[in-house]
Amino acid sequence: MIEYPKTYLVEAQKIYTFDSENTVGVAILIDDGQVKELFTTSPPLELPKLKFSSNFVVPGFIDSHTHILLTGLQMIFPDLSGVQSITEILDLINTYRKLAQDLGFLICYNFEPEKIKENRYIHKDELDHAISQEPVIVLRSDVHSASVNSCALNMLSQTEKFNSTINPSAYQTGILKGRDFELAYKTFFLKIPHDLKLQAFRIALNAATSVGITTLVTMLGSDEDSTSCELLLENLGNFPIEVVLFYQTRDIKRVTELGLKRIGGCILIDGSFGSHTAAIFGNYNDRPETNGALYFLDQELEEFFQAAETHGLQTAVHAIGDRAIDQVLRVWEKLLKANELRHRIEHCELVNETLITRIKNLGLVVSGQPTFEHYWGGPNGLYAKRLGSRWRLTNPFATFIKDGIMVLGGSDAPITPLNPLLGIKSAVFHPNYEARISLLEAYKLFTVNGAWGIFAEDRLGQLKPNYEANFVVLEKDPLVFAENTIKAVFYRGKKLYPKN
Repeated sequence: MIEYPKTYLVEAQKIYTFDSENTVGVAILIDDGQVKELFTTSPPLELPKLKFSSNFVVPGFIDSHTHILLTGLQMIFPDLSGVQSITEILDLINTYRKLAQDLGFLICYNFEPEKIKENRYIHKDELDHAISQEPVIVLRSDVHSASVNSCALNMLSQTEKFNSTINPSAYQTGILKGRDFELAYKTFFLKIPHDLKLQAFRIALNAATSVGITTLVTMLGSDEDSTSCELLLENLGNFPIEVVLFYQTRDIKRVTELGLKRIGGCILIDGSFGSHTAAIFGNYNDRPETNGALYFLDQELEEFFQAAETHGLQTAVHAIGDRAIDQVLRVWEKLLKANELRHRIEHCELVNETLITRIKNLGLVVSGQPTFEHYWGGPNGLYAKRLGSRWRLTNPFATFIKDGIMVLGGSDAPITPLNPLLGIKSAVFHPNYEARISLLEAYKLFTVNGAWGIFAEDRLGQLKPNYEANFVVLEKDPLVFAENTIKAVFYRGKKLYPKN
């Protein structure tokens, strides 16, 4: 990190504060990591200056939904994105044989069955040809289903809980979905050593700084994993940017003992569209025999929400399909009088007007991922294949905003890349014209709104006096051009990117 004077000026063609008046300045005074003053004309101060005369400044980005460990791990383990056939996949996995031997297992990321020549999942017997002595799991890109090899099945079969629930066909094919997948996934995660986790945290955060993220909200841990969150918390002071944690557990006692103010994150109410496990009303267009799965009974969810509310904990849960969102709303409608704790629904993708009205009436926060529409939306995308004409009901950001619902912007990295600029562009060019929002609204998803979603609206997300000096320098005017380039990133007044 380059050292800067304690007090200095930043000058730019325009500085967008994103305050309530949408004030635009030309300079800000930075003192000890905070914004001390905004100037709308060139200030007559004799201080050290950073001049970005032809560039534009916005507040540092807040990614409201990431998986920090997964994001880092996919930069260490095999990444199957772009691979076009099962033969290529097996060849790539084979090159990681040494890593598998050293760790005693291998996790592979970003497999998309629909994008390979065979248009199917990998069979366990095929994986055995690549690596047979160590357990291997090949995660679908949405991390809601997977293929495993025979060694992995043998490992999992030693778990009584897995044997009591597994679909018998999984032993024949090695293809895991729903509860089977969740159990297998957690089993593999428990095998990851601490030093590898810490390496993954650092890799992910370095990647975040290069795309303008100065606050990263992450979902981490599980009821079975009692070490990952603790490792993250122990190292917060060593990280280059701020990390805000949602502990993915329903264990109120564990979270309160750690002094945390929030709980949940990607506690799964349902699965995903890609894996046909998101819980929907009606059936899937391309698999009419199924309508997905709900992972909780109403009573279980009610007990969790009630306990969190009683202990003053903000909650977040993963709900993608309309049937899952309906369950979350149905339970909150029994309990919630005023959403003072800013409880959130993560993803909240498939919604009709009735569900939107109920979300509004409860005052729930929607933590959305605009980039999902970039990758899977539109009349020819995955959502249309899965949902038919209902693809037009996914991620209606314009309606949410029009109805006064607080919407946060996130990536769900590594499901989609850490890249707020892509998220902003995706919201502006939503494939459903009626869901599109303005550039200003899109930037606020990743700044002002993100700060509000973590109770940090008094210090983050805007560039005004007494706020942290977190800002991004952009090549072009962000409220004119959807395509842009990051020139520099500053966190608490210090330049993080580029390094020179």
